Amino acid sequence: MKNKIFLTAGIIGIIVISACVMGNAEKSTEVTIYNQNFGVVKETREIDLKEGMNTVMIHDVAKLIDPTSVSIKDLTANTNVLEQNYLYDLVSKEKIYEKYIGKEITIVDKNGNTMKGTLLSFSGDELIIQNDEGVHILRSEQVSLPKLPEELITKPTLKWLLDTDKKGKHDIQLSYMTSGLNWSADYVVVVNNDDSKVDLTSWVTIDNKSGASYKNAKLKLIAGEVHRVSEMGREEYTVEKEEIPAPSAPQFAEEAFFEYHMYTLQRTTDVLDNQQKQVTLFEVDNVSVKKEYVFDTGWYYYYGYGGENKIKTMLSLENTEKNNMGMPLPEGKMRVYKKDSEGQLQFIGEDMIDHTPKDEKIRIYLGDAFDLVGEKKQTEYDRIGDNAVEISYEVSLRNHKDEDVTITVIERVWGDWKMIKSSHDWEKEDAHTIVWYIKVPKNDEATLTYTVRIEW
Repeated sequence: MKNKIFLTAGIIGIIVISACVMGNAEKSTEVTIYNQNFGVVKETREIDLKEGMNTVMIHDVAKLIDPTSVSIKDLTANTNVLEQNYLYDLVSKEKIYEKYIGKEITIVDKNGNTMKGTLLSFSGDELIIQNDEGVHILRSEQVSLPKLPEELITKPTLKWLLDTDKKGKHDIQLSYMTSGLNWSADYVVVVNNDDSKVDLTSWVTIDNKSGASYKNAKLKLIAGEVHRVSEMGREEYTVEKEEIPAPSAPQFAEEAFFEYHMYTLQRTTDVLDNQQKQVTLFEVDNVSVKKEYVFDTGWYYYYGYGGENKIKTMLSLENTEKNNMGMPLPEGKMRVYKKDSEGQLQFIGEDMIDHTPKDEKIRIYLGDAFDLVGEKKQTEYDRIGDNAVEISYEVSLRNHKDEDVTITVIERVWGDWKMIKSSHDWEKEDAHTIVWYIKVPKNDEATLTYTVRIEW
């Protein structure tokens, strides 16, 4: 009995028989994912080869594969790779119609009546066919074809021409790069009652939109910015989200790798296409933190945040072993929570952190303090000669809280500057930044005045 292909509106039924060797027996899979929307896939497959020339085809590779990155190696015997091809002329109704122009097809209507003829042209579901009765313009409801055109394939396919001197089973190692693989780190930070300690859990979110699934794979993640010449294209897919499980023990082993950091999952896992998977990176408790109030008087001008009367609430921590930390932290979002009077966790702010080495300080911007107000105004402006000015400022800090606070005041000065006078002690943080730490009593206010000379 002959195999046939039936095309219906929105459905393609296909039977494919190939005489080529299919390399589909996966023995092991390793996936390394970079946080720049690409990854490296390495597979070992078992295939049967005859002595001499063989054509090998592998269908289930990533849809977003970079074909120029493909590498193949025979781990069993001496095998030469004579040709390598990437086939991506995928099956579609339009592609099949194109291949059948000038050939005979059979159209079946909704009542089961058939009409045979030569396909002359098509547009959407409208076909023009010719037979002994003349030329007919018909809407295609179901089309019967004798076979699938040989040039078309159902999946992106790698095809090799191999020459080997050994007959039998061979272990073939295949590796390639693909876009559509990405990962990111997220952090859940829970603050204690007096804002002095936090419990911190880090999650890794793996997002696979590469067009392939990797089952029982060894998973590695690379943190850091790897230089690439150009970005590969990417396609959008519907994402299936998994429920987040309860925190568990660390599952990744971290190590320095070249100028980056690598995290290896200590078990195999399935990384399915169109899926987000979350895995615990680490969990630490009793990390000391410091809550800070910051009035950055240059914040609005230089950074575009809010009005100048806003005082920022910051949470800072030292990423050191002494502080129960001391590990490289991948770039990611830190979400901060605190229990209310009923013991329920409430969200109090979030911020992004950059890739952070150990022994560095992390500062999380949570939001603006409701009960603290800062106000800055210029009180004097004196021009001194052609290339210098002296400018005086007054900063008022008002505390409507029922506790004393210390507010960090930051001034940013450009050019060559000198502090002429200040009502409070100050520190030079860098070439263009001045910092004061002003104590403000509860339900009271404090005033900072200073004069700066600027030359150019």
